[in-house]
Amino acid sequence: MDQVGAMRAFRQVVDLGSFTAAAHTLGLSKAAVSKQISDLETYLGAALLHRTTRRLNVTEAGRAYYDSCVRLLEEIEAAEAEVRNLQAEPAGRLRVSAPNNFGQAVLGPLICELQKRYPKLAVQFELNDRFVDLLEEGFDVAIRIRTTLPDSTLIARRICPVERIVCAAPSYLKKHGSPKEPRDLAHHNCLIYTLSTSPFEWSFNTPQGHQIVRVDGNIHTNNGQLLLDPLRAGAGIALLPAFVVGPDIESGRLRQILQKFSVNKHDLYVVYPQNRHLSPKVRVFVDLMAEWFQDGGPIACPEKPRKPVRSHAK
Repeated sequence: MDQVGAMRAFRQVVDLGSFTAAAHTLGLSKAAVSKQISDLETYLGAALLHRTTRRLNVTEAGRAYYDSCVRLLEEIEAAEAEVRNLQAEPAGRLRVSAPNNFGQAVLGPLICELQKRYPKLAVQFELNDRFVDLLEEGFDVAIRIRTTLPDSTLIARRICPVERIVCAAPSYLKKHGSPKEPRDLAHHNCLIYTLSTSPFEWSFNTPQGHQIVRVDGNIHTNNGQLLLDPLRAGAGIALLPAFVVGPDIESGRLRQILQKFSVNKHDLYVVYPQNRHLSPKVRVFVDLMAEWFQDGGPIACPEKPRKPVRSHAK
């Protein structure tokens, strides 16, 4: 006996309330469906259905078995769909929402790699800093940089930490001095990235414990990239993601300060709707993100020993 086939036949008979309708749906004869049910009852040693000329009733044992059949068949169908998706070549349009600064700084090479690996995949990246509703706005996936994510029905995969760096230009530090402790920042001109979790309260871990410093300055903006030119020109001190200021720190145009005091990290997440069968295009994008940013990848904090570069910059 084909037990799975018999279970499918039994489920269809119960769902449709008719041997004839079940046979039509399954592409079998009514006699074949009837035999499958009879063989199943013999195998189980219990009557699953009461048959009369007018109606079909499910027995108590049949109802319990039906519930188990539905669960088991759904698991089988899910496993089959998963295998088919793994074999399918990603195709169609993939819509991705990502933060402005992050997208401009690091996503270009990843898009090139995505197109190289999956030429049938069309990608549409939309960069904005608002919290998009994936389901309502038709996005397949979103990239988010947060300390925590709100509860939702979405699946969120944490990719890696996002380091943030307190930094300034050598010219600013020469003129105004370098802060020795986080609380010294209250006496400096701080350039404010307003989309940070706490733009006017910078949090540090010190030997004395967690310390929050109230900061302010004469430049506020919701775009971290826009702070770079004033920062390089010596306008003040900023707290920005490593992927924004990392290249300038490595070149010596900016200098990391307060390195002894760690700043609270954010995390990089990939978020997508909760579907029973993850589509190939979403799956390969999420996997590539995890591969690309393994251990931080291109957004990792620059290594602290940069003295040769800095001395050369002076």
